[in-house]
Amino acid sequence: MSVKLARSPYIIQIDETDQTETKVKLYLSNTTSFTTDPQYTLSKKIPSSNITATYYNISPYVREYFTFGAYDYDTANFFDTATSSNFVVNYKAEKFKTIGGVESSAGTETGQFVNGYSEYMEGQNRAHQNVLLDEGTYLYHYDSSFSTTQINALAGSFDAEVAVGEKIRYTNLSTGATHEITISVAGVKVFGRVYTGNLAHGNKVEMINTSSNVVWTATFKPECEPKYSPIVVDFVNKYGSWSRMFFFKVNQKTTTVKSNEYKFNPQTLPYSATGDGGQIRQFNRTGNESIKLNSGFVNDGYAEYIQQLMLSEHVTVLDYDRNTNAFPAKVKTQSLVKQTGLNDGTMNYTLDFDFAFDLINNVT
Repeated sequence: MSVKLARSPYIIQIDETDQTETKVKLYLSNTTSFTTDPQYTLSKKIPSSNITATYYNISPYVREYFTFGAYDYDTANFFDTATSSNFVVNYKAEKFKTIGGVESSAGTETGQFVNGYSEYMEGQNRAHQNVLLDEGTYLYHYDSSFSTTQINALAGSFDAEVAVGEKIRYTNLSTGATHEITISVAGVKVFGRVYTGNLAHGNKVEMINTSSNVVWTATFKPECEPKYSPIVVDFVNKYGSWSRMFFFKVNQKTTTVKSNEYKFNPQTLPYSATGDGGQIRQFNRTGNESIKLNSGFVNDGYAEYIQQLMLSEHVTVLDYDRNTNAFPAKVKTQSLVKQTGLNDGTMNYTLDFDFAFDLINNVT
């Protein structure tokens, strides 16, 4: 897979015989077009005459070009449509070497980045799967009384880097009916997790390469929650793609208020104990809201999905009482006990979130 992960180092190496200095001209864009001048020019001298290789980590420069707000929930964009240009950064790295005082080209490298990461044990510059979501079984909330135009009634989406001729196949879990999307234009595309008409029953999704081999499979199952109003959390996962997680069980909101204080001295004596309004005054009084969520009973392996949420830098929380807005949030929980069916029986995860804004509008 050619897409790189910008939250982990991506190293460009230049090591040409007899070189004494190297340079990289780095072009970055959210489209396939680049400016005439590079966004960054990086240069290094070789460490020594017997250590000639130079290395450039370009990930920190790439990350400046991602823009994440609330996720776009438009269902019309959910099937074989290019992922938002804000979530993908194209790069061109022109490499140069200096030998005998003369600078010349050492080649050009191009590709794409998403704002994902690899884990240490996965190795340096890991080439990851084409679908930007782990294989597995995922639950989503389904209630026939909810209109599918509501953003909290949708199962979510996944991104995939696809080539011409590859296919995404949906199989209804109840009827076995299938629907295939054949890719006609290559790129990083967005696909709904559940195909139109399958929401009531769920479906299996497979990615099929041009050799007709299934290279990725995930299952998306509906869950009806009769008692509580499930909360939807969207986050950018380890692959740099928006993912959706449902917290089905009880949730609890908390408001925390804070302020500064000073001691007020009356200007006249004797003072009026009631008329002067007390001795201690408050200022800069504001507050924020937090929410505690429970996943409900989940299957083995769900801990890895929770871990990706906890490591995400971009999180929004959407509840059924306020379904028109996805509120920016941050995960407050700092540790995770990874449960297993063998040790814990039925597994439920509880996470705390802080909404990422003050209750009083103090934006200046």
